[in-house]
Amino acid sequence: MSDEPTQLKPRLEIARDQAQSIIDRVAPRSSVLGVTELHGGQISAVFEIARKDAPACILKVYPAALQWKMAKEVYVLGLLSDIGTAVPRILLADDTRSLIDLNFVLMSKLDGTVLGRREASLTDAELFAIYAEMGAFLRRINDITFDSFGYIGPNGVWTAYATNRGYMSAQFDRKLTEFCQRGGDPALAERLRRSIAARQHLLDGAATPRLCHSSMPAMCW
Repeated sequence: MSDEPTQLKPRLEIARDQAQSIIDRVAPRSSVLGVTELHGGQISAVFEIARKDAPACILKVYPAALQWKMAKEVYVLGLLSDIGTAVPRILLADDTRSLIDLNFVLMSKLDGTVLGRREASLTDAELFAIYAEMGAFLRRINDITFDSFGYIGPNGVWTAYATNRGYMSAQFDRKLTEFCQRGGDPALAERLRRSIAARQHLLDGAATPRLCHSSMPAMCW
């Protein structure tokens, strides 16, 4: 195994003429005003493309080591298209590398304000209402089910498991093995393995495979 860390987020600039070429694929008469790189995201480089005569778009560019993430994003957004809340629309998914030497998606931009920028100025009642809305949104996501447990890939669940315990146990084992391979303390890994084994019956509480994520997406309102 290489000691070199995997570079996730691509380091690149998107020139205005490149952005115009991308926009021309979906709206040939739309004029690009400028391109701004946005903060956030651990994997994709994210840009906002401002247009003179139409709403801004979001461009997400995927790292060379994880090009398949583009197809996964398209797949998952497709699953969310009918959940009754605003989600970005995919305008273009490109893996030809003819405009950028990486896979990318162009999607609609949702209007709103990042909650963290306004949280300090909100009342307890306003915060409760916002977090209640987040919870309802997560509930609708969790209502989407699959035929098997497992990690979601570009076209659905990759290696399928019959139970949540089987899938999560395999994930814990894989991550703890990787932890040791990367120089982690074997004694700590062993303590974690014992702790997981003592509580693995809790994993049986998830009887139906459902769509979920390890973190809540950034919320706008």
